[in-house]
Amino acid sequence: MLRALRIANFAIIDELALEFAPGLNVLTGETGAGKSIVMQALGLLCGARGSADLIRTGADEAQIEAVFDLDPEARDAIAELGLPADDELSLRRLVARAGKGRIHLNGSLSTLAVLSQVGLRLLHIYGQHEYALLLHPDAHLDLLDDFGRLSASRASFTEAHRNLVTAHERWSALTRGGQAAQERAELLRFQIAELEGVAPEVDEETRLQQERELLRHAEQLAQACQQGELALYSGEDAASPLVARVLHQIRELVRIDPQLGEITALLESAHAQLDEAALELRRYAGQVNNDPERLGFVEERLATLRGLARKHGCRAGELSSQLTALREELERLTGAGMDLESAQQAVVEAAAGAWQRAEELSAGRRRAARDLERRMADELPALGLEGATFTVDFGPINPSQREVSDGAPFVRGDSRLGERGADRVEFHLGANPGEEARPLAKIASGGELSRIMLALKVLTAGAGEVDTLVFDEVDTGIGGAVAQAVGRRLKALAQGRQILCITHLPQIAVHADHHFAVEKRVRKGRTVTSAKALSGDERIVELSRMLGGTVAQREAERYARRLVEEAQKQSGA
Repeated sequence: MLRALRIANFAIIDELALEFAPGLNVLTGETGAGKSIVMQALGLLCGARGSADLIRTGADEAQIEAVFDLDPEARDAIAELGLPADDELSLRRLVARAGKGRIHLNGSLSTLAVLSQVGLRLLHIYGQHEYALLLHPDAHLDLLDDFGRLSASRASFTEAHRNLVTAHERWSALTRGGQAAQERAELLRFQIAELEGVAPEVDEETRLQQERELLRHAEQLAQACQQGELALYSGEDAASPLVARVLHQIRELVRIDPQLGEITALLESAHAQLDEAALELRRYAGQVNNDPERLGFVEERLATLRGLARKHGCRAGELSSQLTALREELERLTGAGMDLESAQQAVVEAAAGAWQRAEELSAGRRRAARDLERRMADELPALGLEGATFTVDFGPINPSQREVSDGAPFVRGDSRLGERGADRVEFHLGANPGEEARPLAKIASGGELSRIMLALKVLTAGAGEVDTLVFDEVDTGIGGAVAQAVGRRLKALAQGRQILCITHLPQIAVHADHHFAVEKRVRKGRTVTSAKALSGDERIVELSRMLGGTVAQREAERYARRLVEEAQKQSGA
């Protein structure tokens, strides 16, 4: 989870340092004080694109640094990316006004692509665009799959669907006649030439990742070996000469006491091994390749391989096999190896496999939907939506008239296979008792959308989630008792993880385990944003400010203290 964040020369921030902790971390401040800038900086650490417009006026570059504490699961996830995984990970990103910026992971240069993958495993930012996902029914299916932990079933279907698409394309190419077959052959020749130009090797990605690590740490390796050689052999007070002198002295004494002969043998062995180790260290140091150009080539080669892998829908390590498969397909297409009958049979078999996977995925989704409806019924009242009903509406993906008339293998009855299965899913909401549940995208207000998304996050906060969740503007369109309910749910979600939340509502802020105030002021003619951790009376003053405009200052302070006391009682503090 996020332990420390430092921002320098970023927008209106001159320099700002914050230390976070587990639990609910709340950031408050007046509108325009710079809270959203902090969230924007976190976005850059997750791989968002940077630009010179983000750099503070008068500065050459902006800096964002963060330190994350890693639990075992996070260490394993980072290690899967080929990065050294210790108990902590430091990220540093520089956005330069001139030229390219720089990215460092644990002090080593890295790329934006790697940073994006690392960021996904460290934190997730839920801004207003996340709540807007609920306005698009297409996104509901992804949310249901996330809740139901159906990623494996969905991946299995995706592979089967891809096989069906490939088989159908081959069959279509043959049925469309020689011209279509020729076009397919030309495409295959282009793809083959592209892969042959890169010439991917078996396990090349793994070897390049290993070489990249050696190149990244070349200076450290060479220095350690050189220092070791000095300590063992050629430096002042080196171990080997010292052992040699002791050996000489003991040899002189063997004629006095032959029992020292055994010690002499041990010293001779030790002296020889020290010399051998020193020689190997010197040899290794001489072979260390501290070559930035080679590192750039390796990074570029990895990017090329991964780009091709995405293009061909496979892993980088499978490109060599993909090249072989394309060559075989071209041979079948241009020769006598694949006729129309065998192509048709391949489509039938691929369709059977795809529909089987789709039915299994649909069954899992319906089980997940029933569970989601049951758990949302318990969750929504706690967020101020008493009497509301949440349902998951299922329907088939309806085929077009052309697809039905063609009898395509993607159509079965009234259903059609899509890239995500055979299901159309849409969330429905009955906002008030007795009302019929209607499509969420058509009837939900902004406040209801934010609370429903929060409820979904509470319910999906189990296995597979990152340790740090960031909520920006979770209080959109709510207030009063509803805001208190949202604050309690955020507090519950923060149990066993870390939540960062920007809010304008004191009813949410009072539930914070750690409260930070962000403020903007003018210093020497320049606007500067700063932030500090609050405790005791400082926190009461900030909560009173947030209550300002509704009650007098003294009454605001009394009300703020009462809110804090009630929040502490509710949490058992």
